[in-house]
Amino acid sequence: MIVSLGVEDELQVVDAQTGALVPFDVEGARQSLPDGPGSIACEIHKCTVELQTPVCVSPDAIATSLSSLRDFARKHAASRGQNVLAAGLHPFSPWQSQPVYEDAERNPTYAYLLHEYGEVARSALSFGLHVHLGLPNAKLRIPVMNALRSILPEVLALSVNSPFHEGRDTGLASWRHSVLGRYPRMGIPDAWPDEQKYFDHIEQLRRLGCIRPNQGMWDDLRLHHRYGTLEVRICDAVTSLERIWLIVALLQCEATILAEEAARGSLGAPEPSVWIEENKWRARRHGLGASLVDCRRDEAVSTPARYDRWLARLFPAAKMLGLWPRVELAVAAALSEGTEADQQRLWQKEGGSFESLVKSLVDASAEPWIMPPSIGRTRRDNQKSPAQPVRRPKTATSSVIRTH
Repeated sequence: MIVSLGVEDELQVVDAQTGALVPFDVEGARQSLPDGPGSIACEIHKCTVELQTPVCVSPDAIATSLSSLRDFARKHAASRGQNVLAAGLHPFSPWQSQPVYEDAERNPTYAYLLHEYGEVARSALSFGLHVHLGLPNAKLRIPVMNALRSILPEVLALSVNSPFHEGRDTGLASWRHSVLGRYPRMGIPDAWPDEQKYFDHIEQLRRLGCIRPNQGMWDDLRLHHRYGTLEVRICDAVTSLERIWLIVALLQCEATILAEEAARGSLGAPEPSVWIEENKWRARRHGLGASLVDCRRDEAVSTPARYDRWLARLFPAAKMLGLWPRVELAVAAALSEGTEADQQRLWQKEGGSFESLVKSLVDASAEPWIMPPSIGRTRRDNQKSPAQPVRRPKTATSSVIRTH
């Protein structure tokens, strides 16, 4: 069974001279975008351009598509004296000065959001990475979604990329969720007994005027009301295509394992939301340095140990999908390198200003995707169950993301 993939990549558009957020020419970009790599869309704030991959069957195809789309968006922006970058929040531009799409005839959805949520909608100036997982068997979608909730904090920890907000260091690795959390019906989703009750709830929200007729919920993970995909929405926008590849690969492997377990009827009870929310906070605060709670074992687990347990579980699916040993090596590299929030802080310190940080983000976001060469066997290839944990490489001297 192959879990299909799709990604939405929300990029920031900034002035090439000042580094401040500026509106992007979405319509012009749509008209000149060549066929093949995907599509381009707007968001409520005009300084956002959303890149949308086609439906893919592998993380490599996702990274290849995003590399092409980013290159196109970068060139289109450059022709207008602009740059693009990927990060969860802009480090210094205030939301109050950002124009939005509020024409009710041309952009009815955004006009409604601005009318209904007022300053909440205007101030929620953030940028995310959304990963869609398509399951061949629709009957498995809710059981898989209920179980997939548990690993959302691990996915967030790999993506945290918003330490700065309006010219201040927030002290968190991801402040983006503090911005988005002002909206209602956000966060870790409930576990649902079946798909009918899930969509009955959405229909009731529509009927009672809580959401628009064509709108769904905005949880960190949702069953998409139009596409039928499981959409993982918890991630900050990610600068590195290599890190995006890892996030997508881990999610594809996990969804594959869960779908097989759901088909056999061997899924356990869904984890309580309260513990997933606890781990989400820890990931937001400390990124890959967080110790995450394992409520079933009644213990807090270091990040390397938590990922090692996850890799052990994913090993059969990763082998079957042709993602082993790359996924194991990518996790080890991520633990060694640290988060993109760490990297932002280093760049800001080295450059001495937020403008220099924006320049570094622009340059890093322009790095193309390069398919890695074939990789040899690793210690797990001959093991039915891994025996040793993933360790940080002894030669690693940096706790931040390296640019290539």
